[in-house]
Amino acid sequence: MQAIRRPTSIARSPARRSPERGLRLNASAVAAIMLLCCGQQAARATDGLYPIGVSTQAQARGGADVAVGDSAISQVDNPATLSLWPRTKYRFDFTSEAGILPGHWRGPAGSADDQRLFGALANVGLAMPLDETFTLGLALHTKAGTSALYYNRHLMIPYMKRRVSGDLKIVDPQLNLGIKITDKLSVGAGARFEVASGEISTVLGPADVDFGRGYAYGGGFQLGMHYRARKDLSFGLGYTSPTWYGDLSGDNLKASLFGILPIDLGKAFMDEFRMPQKLTAGVAWDATDWLRLHGEVRWINWDKSSFHSTTIATDGLIDIRYPFPLGYQDQLAFIAGAEFKLNERWTLGTGYHFGTEPVDPANLLPVASTLPQHHVTLGLRYHRDNWWVGGGYILSLPISVSGPGCSDILLGVDYGCSEVWQAQHGFSLGFGFSW
Repeated sequence: MQAIRRPTSIARSPARRSPERGLRLNASAVAAIMLLCCGQQAARATDGLYPIGVSTQAQARGGADVAVGDSAISQVDNPATLSLWPRTKYRFDFTSEAGILPGHWRGPAGSADDQRLFGALANVGLAMPLDETFTLGLALHTKAGTSALYYNRHLMIPYMKRRVSGDLKIVDPQLNLGIKITDKLSVGAGARFEVASGEISTVLGPADVDFGRGYAYGGGFQLGMHYRARKDLSFGLGYTSPTWYGDLSGDNLKASLFGILPIDLGKAFMDEFRMPQKLTAGVAWDATDWLRLHGEVRWINWDKSSFHSTTIATDGLIDIRYPFPLGYQDQLAFIAGAEFKLNERWTLGTGYHFGTEPVDPANLLPVASTLPQHHVTLGLRYHRDNWWVGGGYILSLPISVSGPGCSDILLGVDYGCSEVWQAQHGFSLGFGFSW
């Protein structure tokens, strides 16, 4: 059996297509797939709010990707991997992930199961070599998602079941450039524009509060480096900046006291919405002709994001500013993965992904907290010379977190005395081709 190889540079062919022609031919197809991705439902993710891997290949090996770059979608985590593709070919990849996401919430006045069990995420990537040095990349990344829906009785409103729900979607179009410095060293950089959409309905003591769907627009950048120390050993480094938004402006904020006195508090918004920065380092080693091993470490700076603490404000007859600490804290993720080349056409991947606890129990909120820490992955791919297809399975082991008896969320007494149980079953499917 042949060794599992990362893409390598080859001599430029005189018959090579021009980048301009390829870009014109595929613009409509890429636009159609971007619209499809934007229409996907939100799904609960795993590194705090982020999926553990952006491509089918990465998901199969626990999420490790920055040292490999075997998908055009890899540019999302490390734009330097764009330069690893053959100089004469364009590359297109698509990955979709769906999940069965059971959850259970036990509060002081009752308990409820998560009513929203299915969702989908989708990512696409296009790599277009410009010459022997530069490769242009386009990507659309469903960056984050969380979705939950409970009907439960509450300590101060025990005579009826009240809705507690949340939904967040973030779509992330990117433009990246990979630069081949030497045969061993590549670097990359890119920019992204992000659209975030979210809504929340929660109970705070005697009040039932609805933050209508809001939108925020922002952007950031990403950097990457890839170094091939030997033919069988590669290192990668990727950095994703914070995403700086303006306010997440929503529909009117509505509240009802004891569930019977609805009040419209005016236009609602979250101040200076912000998502975290991320730093990732990884290694890939072809241990034998049929076995490749992967390792990766990530740091996600939730402590400086809106998911650590934010403020909900209104612009109405009476301006209200309400501190809303969700308690997300800086997170480390550790990944170990392996790929087995079964024969010339089939590759089996497996991995383990561990993330430190993302949420302080004193800030436990059933509709925002995404808790699983241990993830086991498995994937299988079939590949030919210019196309591939594959799928995988992600199991997030069940976890239960209890509040400490009090809550740092103002009037969040129900959540300080609650216990939340979560698990996840994820299924990925992808395909790609080159020409």
